[in-house]
Amino acid sequence: MAILFVTGSDSAFFNSLLIFLQSFAERMPGQSLLVCDFGLSSAQAEFLRSLDLLLPRPPELAGRGAFHCKASLGRYLQRVGQPADNVIVWLDADITLMHTGPSDFQAVLADMTSADAQIAACGDPVGRNIGQTISLFTDAARIAPFARMVAEAGIDPGLPYVSTGLFFCRSAAFMDRWAELAQNAADHPLFDQNVFNVVMHRDAVPFLMLDFEEWQAYGFSLDRVSLAPSGHGRPAARIGDKNIKTLHTSSPTQGHLLIANCRMTVRNLDLVGPFKLFLAEPLRLHQLQLLASFMVAHGEALLRLGICTPAVRPVEGFEFATL
Repeated sequence: MAILFVTGSDSAFFNSLLIFLQSFAERMPGQSLLVCDFGLSSAQAEFLRSLDLLLPRPPELAGRGAFHCKASLGRYLQRVGQPADNVIVWLDADITLMHTGPSDFQAVLADMTSADAQIAACGDPVGRNIGQTISLFTDAARIAPFARMVAEAGIDPGLPYVSTGLFFCRSAAFMDRWAELAQNAADHPLFDQNVFNVVMHRDAVPFLMLDFEEWQAYGFSLDRVSLAPSGHGRPAARIGDKNIKTLHTSSPTQGHLLIANCRMTVRNLDLVGPFKLFLAEPLRLHQLQLLASFMVAHGEALLRLGICTPAVRPVEGFEFATL
C-alpha cells in the first residue's frame, strides 16, 4: 500500500507553499507529492507543472473557493487515475515539516491497518467535541449550516471533532462521500473540516486519533515550541521531551502569526506578495531559511515565469521585510 502525499494552494497561499515544498523535499526524499490547484495564477500553476507536482483543478470546481476544492480532493485524484489502494496523506500548505521522515508516516499506516481504521487525524487542541465546536460561535447564524448537517445526520454532539490540517485516509469511498456532501453544502466557517467531521461520524468511519501536538502543533502549542539541534542539518522542534513532527502556521488567536504583504530578497531575486509566517522569531527564521533555499534552487524558473523579479537591491544572503 503506497502513501501519496497531497497538498493544495491558491494564489494567496503560494509563498507558504514554497516553504512547505522545501521542508518536504528535505525531510521526505523520494516520496511522491502532488499539489492541487485551488486557484493558482497561470505562472504558479506552470511552475508546479514543470516540477511534475501539479494536480489541475477539475472543470466542475471552477470558481469554487479553496475550502470547497479541498473537500473535493477525491475529484482531483480521480482525474489522474490514482490507484484506489493508495493511502492519501493530506498536509495543509502552511505546514512546515520538522524532524520527521517516511518511517513516521509508515508507522501510522501500520497502526491504522492494525486497528482497521480508514482515517487518522488530529483531535481538537483542547479536546472539543462537535457540540462544543458549534458553541464557539456566538453568532449562531454563521455556523448554522454545520449545526443543521449534524442534526440531520443524527450525529451525537458529544463525538470528537477532528482537524483536516493533516490527515491520513485509506478509503477512496470516504473521499467520494466528502466531495458529495460538500457539493451542495452552504458556505460557513471551517467548511471543509466540518463536512469531513459530518461524513466521518455519520457513516461511523473507523478512525485513529493522532496526538495533535506531535503531528500538527499550532495555536497555543506554538508558545511552548523550542528549536533544538537534530543532528541532521535543520533543527528539530520540541515541546518538552516530545518531538514535534510538523508545525502548522495556524492559530485561532492573535499573537502567533505574521500575515502581511512582504518582500523576501535572496541574492538577486525578490519575491513580493502575501506571506503567512510564525510571529515567534526563531520559528519564522527557520521558515525563511527554508524559503531562501527553495528560491536558490529554483531561481531561474521563478524568475522566468515572473514569480520572482530581479532584486532592487541584491544581497549576499537573504533579507525579509514587511511592506
